[in-house]
Amino acid sequence: MRFILLFLLFCNLIHSQTKTVLNDFSFTLHEDLVNKVLLAIGTVSSTNEYEVMFIKGKYHWKMVNPKILIRPDSSYFTCDAFVDAGPINYSTTVNGDVKIAYDKPNDKISIKITRAIFELYTVILDKKVHIKDIHLEEKFKDPFLFDGPKSYGTSVDVTLPDSAKKTIYIQPNECVLNIKWREVCAICEVTVSDKPLKPQTPITPPKSSTTYKSTPESKISATVQPKPKATETKTVTPQKK
Repeated sequence: MRFILLFLLFCNLIHSQTKTVLNDFSFTLHEDLVNKVLLAIGTVSSTNEYEVMFIKGKYHWKMVNPKILIRPDSSYFTCDAFVDAGPINYSTTVNGDVKIAYDKPNDKISIKITRAIFELYTVILDKKVHIKDIHLEEKFKDPFLFDGPKSYGTSVDVTLPDSAKKTIYIQPNECVLNIKWREVCAICEVTVSDKPLKPQTPITPPKSSTTYKSTPESKISATVQPKPKATETKTVTPQKK
């Protein structure tokens, strides 16, 4: 028994010594940047006609204060929706699901709103009448894409003892993800060579989406599971005819 324990301890020691530790390079994508991109889209709204209980009317809604919140356990979307539906107008808080994924072949991080629903209703004869459910995720069909960490590459000029100069090339290679409070971090192993490194170009072009860069030379990767959030109505103010 003692021999077996010593053997297992020896194997674990060998494994820990040969295991690669990724700590050469790290980069952070903050949720503030993601929300700046979200706000730059502008006003999201809709106006249409409805008919319920043989009564026709027109509704209008608009989304305000949209935010994507990055969390270690789950990330989610939130906003306020202001609705004008016939005899009433009201506001409601919308909470939804967000999926953050890393496309390794194309070195892209995608942030997608997968579910965000609120109820559109009116009041007829002092009774709440459902019109339809509004799916805000349908307004964001394409994910937000950011360049991944492998896109980052640089070079350093080093002066040798004989005063000659040599260029050292640096390229992130293997990366792992760490989701923190309000930020996504990539920790990478870096390949260093005195010869130019082959750029890590995408194997296939990404699907139809807009690609965003955090800085001209800064990128990231990520994976997180969504967590459902309930919607909550704030105010309802019937209007007297």
